Amino acid sequence: MRFFCSERGVFNLQFDGDVFCGDSPKLIDNLNRTPRKLRISITDRCNMHCVYCMPKDAIPLCSKSEILCYEEIQRLAAIFARLGVEKIRLTGGEPLIRPAVEKLISVLSKIDGIKTLGMTTNGLLFSERAVQLKAAGLQSINVSLDTLKSGRFKSITRIDGLSRVLSSLQTARDEGFEVKINTVIIRGQNDDEIVDFAKFASTEGYPIRFIEFMPLGSHIWNMSLVVTKEEMMQRLSQSGLKLLPLNNSLSDPARLYSIKDRDGIIGFIPSMSEPFCGTCDRLRLTSNGKFLTCLFESPRNDIRKLLRTGKSDAKIAEYIIACYKKKPQGLIGLLEHKNLRSGLNLMNTIGG
Repeated sequence: MRFFCSERGVFNLQFDGDVFCGDSPKLIDNLNRTPRKLRISITDRCNMHCVYCMPKDAIPLCSKSEILCYEEIQRLAAIFARLGVEKIRLTGGEPLIRPAVEKLISVLSKIDGIKTLGMTTNGLLFSERAVQLKAAGLQSINVSLDTLKSGRFKSITRIDGLSRVLSSLQTARDEGFEVKINTVIIRGQNDDEIVDFAKFASTEGYPIRFIEFMPLGSHIWNMSLVVTKEEMMQRLSQSGLKLLPLNNSLSDPARLYSIKDRDGIIGFIPSMSEPFCGTCDRLRLTSNGKFLTCLFESPRNDIRKLLRTGKSDAKIAEYIIACYKKKPQGLIGLLEHKNLRSGLNLMNTIGG
């Protein structure tokens, strides 16, 4: 395949006959895990600087030449689809600061085998782009929102933008997107809003997923700041909200509940207290072309080098398969070997 990178222009891809022949190989690791979901970070830049993710002037950023162009992303997505990936989510940084992202969405939505296409966004730029994104083929958004208080929002994100994010949630619903809210709970920072968020989910109808604070991207992390799923559920119960478990897919990290006698769905992603590594079905591609088989894996698998040195699709697929066979046990292994520490990976390069 030859490709020409021109983000603002029409894609021009030409296959040279080196794509797979016969039955496509499938990905499976030594623990019999098979991935179906691919997270693609398309930029390491963000228009927020959240204290737990991307503190100002504290994280080195990739040069423009290091970032994968859209044609490279398209090519890799097609290869992953041939290997069994069915769902793609675009992440960042903040994906909507990348120019002409609608063009990328349009071509990704047409890849054979890709059933769903979503995006994780902070919501600041979504409202004015929603119509174009929907037309391009985007189906769902996960909005990162860690507080419902405007002053605290500015303190956490260093941006005065809560009203814009709330407006984006409404616009997304009006335009027919599937919408979820992701909320990272940090002790002493926003854990006093757990009940408020649950009531927000009930009154506004947005499913909210509480995420336990993980040692990714931030050197402020330590176990004392983690509010566990169990503790969060206790606080909700003490407030008078009774949670009823819903049917959960084993491959979905969120444990979902309805609220008795109310509308609304609450989810918990208990990464620290109840690791779900055994059923993980996710892969990650960083903005600079590193392939991660695990969120906590060192980003050493370099696919960009293969792309830019002329390797065929088949050779790239072989490399992906070989890397995946060596997928680590995950967070469970780090906990068992007491190797957990802050700043294990940079969230602005690998997304959520």
